[in-house]
Amino acid sequence: MKKLFQTTIIVAVWGTLISFPIEASAYEEPTHYVHMKTENMTVYSAYGATINATEKNGIYSIKANIVNNRQPLEVVIFKNGQSSVLQQVLKKGMEPVAYRDEGDRVVAIIHNNAELKFVQPEQLYFRDLAKTTTSFYIQTLAERGIIRGRTPDNFGVNDSLTRAQFSALLVRAFSFQQEPTKQFSDINQKTSWYGGHVGALHALGIIHGKTPTIFDPNGKITRQQAILMLGRTLDAVDFVQEDKEDKSILPFEDSHTFQGELLRHIETLYTIGALDDNTNLNPNQYITRGQFAKMLAVTLQAAGRL
Repeated sequence: MKKLFQTTIIVAVWGTLISFPIEASAYEEPTHYVHMKTENMTVYSAYGATINATEKNGIYSIKANIVNNRQPLEVVIFKNGQSSVLQQVLKKGMEPVAYRDEGDRVVAIIHNNAELKFVQPEQLYFRDLAKTTTSFYIQTLAERGIIRGRTPDNFGVNDSLTRAQFSALLVRAFSFQQEPTKQFSDINQKTSWYGGHVGALHALGIIHGKTPTIFDPNGKITRQQAILMLGRTLDAVDFVQEDKEDKSILPFEDSHTFQGELLRHIETLYTIGALDDNTNLNPNQYITRGQFAKMLAVTLQAAGRL
């Protein structure tokens, strides 16, 4: 049931970072898709977009008339021996892009017009990962640029996440396009670093405010809230569960308290391996940065974005 993360690990560029094992399977090109090809790239749209794709000096540029958080593009780029990571080129610097590695090529999902480039990942060493079971997932996300440490040498494994931090992580991980949000009086769109992240998730129905007008960006995220928002994210990207194994038997002694939407998302996340076989799920406990790194990494891979 839980085959997503095998115990075998692949040594990355400098031998200090690790990545998910690549499954040996041939890439299947989408059918009935609009597409455009360049020498090393093919861009697909399932929504009838008009696509303009070019590649020059190692930068892969994609523009389309239809591309947003509900109508993304799929971009296939041959690696040609590249051992680095794919990122987006922005005016303010480099940002992550959601993609999976198929061995000889990468398959990226983009929700906005983008310029993509292979870059060497930052060499990171977090001293507080030595005794944690989530170090594998943290290092994998850090290599992609999705997650960052509290300091250059400290990740903050057991620290909690705020609602603002959680929103930014989720948007960054799935490469959602940031959107403005005006309904929350405690978010300043001009000065807040997280306003566009909250706006994207709110528009998709993934995150809600504490009240219709208050978001509470500094409030902490519980395990239940993290599960709900990860599950809603899978719904938003049209995730289809391929594992037909019975999901109704959960190992948690407190599972009798789960119902409705929460129960559905717990079953999905447990089946894909994002939740551990603990005695209790403890939904009302604050989730730690280390715990969420595992949940996020497994969810990304299940959705074909890592």
